[in-house]
Amino acid sequence: MTAMIGDNSKAERERRVLFAYYHKKDRDIAAKIKALGEEKKSNRQNAKASGFPAQKLDHYLKAFQAEDHQKPVDKLKSERENLEWLGYIPATSGGDLLSQMDRVDGEQMIRAKGFHAGLTGLDRVSGYDAGSVDDKLWLDSYDAGKAEYESDIPDILARINAAASKEEPPADGSDPFEDAA
Repeated sequence: MTAMIGDNSKAERERRVLFAYYHKKDRDIAAKIKALGEEKKSNRQNAKASGFPAQKLDHYLKAFQAEDHQKPVDKLKSERENLEWLGYIPATSGGDLLSQMDRVDGEQMIRAKGFHAGLTGLDRVSGYDAGSVDDKLWLDSYDAGKAEYESDIPDILARINAAASKEEPPADGSDPFEDAA
């Protein structure tokens, strides 16, 4: 059959095929999101079993991903003030958030950031001028954090797995209620 002027069947087919293309991509993305959601849920359950509530992970991640790192500090200051007003914690003597605590200096902050990056497996890029004192300090701290993680995590996970395997019944295929019948 020859296409006549004004026949849109080819255009309609192409539109339908193009829609199917985008739908398949959307469907695949949705499946990945669902799988990641299940993986996150499992991770949260394991973290909770290890004593880390989901709220702590959420707060840490939100602070870590904040573009303006002052915002989490300001929020903490406000929340601390609210708890003081409610009488749940002692009032500070005014001033800023850290007025009653020892302040960390620049070197301690650089060390903490480098250690955190190494501990959590971030890229080994300090963001300071290459070869500078701050860069070397950050890189040394990164290496220390990475070394701590790599040396400690196998033992920690082995203990968690051993504890979990003791709680589960043996998987030998036998009926554990066999004698009760």
